[in-house]
Amino acid sequence: MWPSRGNSRGTVSQQKQRDIFAMIESNHEKNLSLDANQHGDNSNNNNNNNSITIHTHSETHHHHQQQQPKHLQEKRSQLFHDAGVMTKSLYRSCLRCIPLIRAGNEHDMADFDQREREQKLNRSKEGFGFNNNHHGGGFLSFEPPVDRENELSSRAMYYLAFAKEAFHQEIDCLEENPWRVDNVKRFLYLIRQGEERRKWLLDEYKFHDPYAEKWNEDKLLKWEDEAWKLVKETYELNGWMYQKDDVTGDYVDTMDDGIEWDETDDSEDGVNRNR
Repeated sequence: MWPSRGNSRGTVSQQKQRDIFAMIESNHEKNLSLDANQHGDNSNNNNNNNSITIHTHSETHHHHQQQQPKHLQEKRSQLFHDAGVMTKSLYRSCLRCIPLIRAGNEHDMADFDQREREQKLNRSKEGFGFNNNHHGGGFLSFEPPVDRENELSSRAMYYLAFAKEAFHQEIDCLEENPWRVDNVKRFLYLIRQGEERRKWLLDEYKFHDPYAEKWNEDKLLKWEDEAWKLVKETYELNGWMYQKDDVTGDYVDTMDDGIEWDETDDSEDGVNRNR
């Protein structure tokens, strides 16, 4: 449950909580429901714009399918299923991080306190400068006052929207049949990058990571090994040249704009963190 501040702010906070979880709740994919305790009933939210669902599309809808031997079809189908399980697990972990950063922590509160003190000091200087401006004293600042509730809510909604877009944008990367080298490399890059960024987010805002053990690198490595065996056999069967290292995997993510994933916070207290 997210903290409330006073009666009016508590009501607003609860409403924002319900709004966020209504966006997260998926009525079409029960395995993607966000496991969080909350007040309010989100179970009947059928608004398509607010519902988040990862669909692993049917393999029969591809117009460019090539007939493959039955054992390769079965192997691909199993790997496709396993990739979906790992993707949904990561997606759930990402969504479950949103309430954490929404609630804030002691570092956020210290940040707010310091900025409020600085603004109070600046306002006193502004008043002095406004009255004595012809002597060159003081300055005028148009920085808005600190709004803790709005900043925490905006931060959570921003990363929620980012997670939704990032997953839905690339959900079809394994739908080509048969798989090529680039399909497998793309999936491996995206899922590892997704976990790396989830950890980055919590570390950036100094939160403990309660979902670190949900990531199973050994399982992914086994999947990777089997996927390369499948692709190699597919290439040999079709007379294609199999060179796994031809594709570098240096993909450009269009979702990266505005987020410095590798940026470190050089300030002592995190005051300058980009919220």
